[in-house]
Amino acid sequence: MEKKKLRIIGLFAIGILIILFILKYVGIQETLEVLKNIKLPFLLLGIFIELFLFGLWGYRWKIILEAAKEKISIKNLYLSLFIGVLFNNITPAAKTGGEPLRAYVLSRMDNIKSEKAFATITADRVFDSFPYVFLSLFSILYLFFFRDVPTWIEYVLVFALLFSIFLLVMTVYICVNLKTAERLILGTINFVGRFFPKAKEYSHLVDEKLIAFNSTMLRIGKNREAMAKAMIISFIMLFCSFFRVYFMFIAVGYNVNLIVPIIVTILAILVSAVPLLPGGLGTTEGIMILIFSIFGISTAISASVTLLDRLLSYWFGIFIGALCFFYSQKFIKGKQYEVRK
Repeated sequence: MEKKKLRIIGLFAIGILIILFILKYVGIQETLEVLKNIKLPFLLLGIFIELFLFGLWGYRWKIILEAAKEKISIKNLYLSLFIGVLFNNITPAAKTGGEPLRAYVLSRMDNIKSEKAFATITADRVFDSFPYVFLSLFSILYLFFFRDVPTWIEYVLVFALLFSIFLLVMTVYICVNLKTAERLILGTINFVGRFFPKAKEYSHLVDEKLIAFNSTMLRIGKNREAMAKAMIISFIMLFCSFFRVYFMFIAVGYNVNLIVPIIVTILAILVSAVPLLPGGLGTTEGIMILIFSIFGISTAISASVTLLDRLLSYWFGIFIGALCFFYSQKFIKGKQYEVRK
């Protein structure tokens, strides 16, 4: 456990160093001068949009849970959601490092079977990924045909797109194919069992858990109304992200065409999904500034907007998630104590 913590801290440190290096390159003083004149009302509007995004995310998950015939407390739903956001942002796992914990916390708080909770989260991730993958293709083609993009950036973006498509296709395939999922999980347990023999003790639970997971996924898939609502919410959330970046430009006093925030937001999310650094820390900032510069925006403005947007989309989630994590620890311990009594 200590090694894992040190690894996360080390990766965080690398991400911060990358950001500092980028700021030094683009000009720290120039960036600070831009940030000094920020228009506070638009920053507050950005915070409101981010909170609205979280609200929509929780509402989408609630729709999916109801489609799975699970009743949950709204408070526990959002506590679990923010804890998932926290660990997604601090683990280099393609923004999925916090999802098992999200399922665990909800199962402890609302007495839902963990495999059913994880099935609803998997469905939630599929609905979340589809709009990004769809618009990522449009964004990359736009840059390739209408902008002068360095070759290495083309390779990075194409790799990120293919990786995201692969994850989405594999997730959907595993969810509907019980035998493939079983082979994958048992193979993983056997591999882990070489290093941690106790892991093999859980092999006998795989069939039972997978059947519950699969039946929950199929139940969600049969509810077309819920699927339609979840997909519409996913697109609304994506467009909210565009406007968050757009208002950060206005906050620093720069008028920008809306196509710029759309392209940059999509591609930044795409790159941050590649499991290199926690939440794409450092790499996402670098890609955002680079793509802004392709549109002819000065480095000081690009860096300022990037820092402000990442403050809202990344660090804000970590802050709220940390508060929820410490609160829920006491709650879960209390529940465990009640069960023992």
